[in-house]
Amino acid sequence: MRNSRRASPEWCAYRVGAPSTRPNWTNPDCTPFETVFHVCHVGDALRVFEDGRLRSSLVWDESKLKNTRTCVSWVSPNYWATGSIYGSVRFDFDWKELVRGKKFYWVEAMPLYHPPAYRILISSNDHSVLTRYDPVKGEGPLFYDAKTQIWYRNGNFTGEFLIDEDLWLPECKRVGFVDHHPRVCRKARSRCVHLGTSGHQAGAQLLARLIADNVLVPKELFLDGSAKQKRLHDEAACVLRHLRKSLRVNKSSRGTLTHAHRPAMYLITAILHRFGLRHPKASAALCGLFRSTD
Repeated sequence: MRNSRRASPEWCAYRVGAPSTRPNWTNPDCTPFETVFHVCHVGDALRVFEDGRLRSSLVWDESKLKNTRTCVSWVSPNYWATGSIYGSVRFDFDWKELVRGKKFYWVEAMPLYHPPAYRILISSNDHSVLTRYDPVKGEGPLFYDAKTQIWYRNGNFTGEFLIDEDLWLPECKRVGFVDHHPRVCRKARSRCVHLGTSGHQAGAQLLARLIADNVLVPKELFLDGSAKQKRLHDEAACVLRHLRKSLRVNKSSRGTLTHAHRPAMYLITAILHRFGLRHPKASAALCGLFRSTD
């Protein structure tokens, strides 16, 4: 006689817990969130600014979507305690705006990841090869409390959300910076040259390239939106301080140029560009052509 009980969906093993009832405490398995992140390397981030969007791409890893020609943009609500394995530049997106009116599909679990991960596709289209996922039921790692209008996730696992469209830069809330993991990089097939790079180092390289290439748009992504007067948010301010410190003119320099000289602006552009390409000796040598840092 066959067992009439149906097997539980794969997502049940990652079920979200109950919201905390204790003040100033969040249950790790039921973490509220409002923002998701896309993290990438400096070169990819520069391309996002040049294109004005984060372009979706084919899924290239061991996913079941690998051979479906589905193009997605990756975002996650997770933070990286030991450094990101995806790069150092972080694009922040408002989760509610990102999923408004969209459908959810369960893609797969990745139990061998550390910590284990789950993947959910978010789309305006129908994906008949996948199973619909209802976040209101609370049966899996992603839960939407319709009464309180709060989204929760199981923070004991890595959430990977796949958006099957481009993400436009004007929809981004903020650009921030994180440290790169010292030993692991998910993108590089060979050893990544950015392993262990701090967020402010990578941010300074990005900022130098954006200024040199004149693609620092929209500038609001680096500003503190909660401040009454326009000012850089804390991460961007730290990056700018690191950039200015890195481009100081050595006191022993015998340079003669000042900002008033006609070629000064072109030289500054070259300095920023070389610094952004990780050539500190070349940028320092060009800085030495100036009379002083001022």
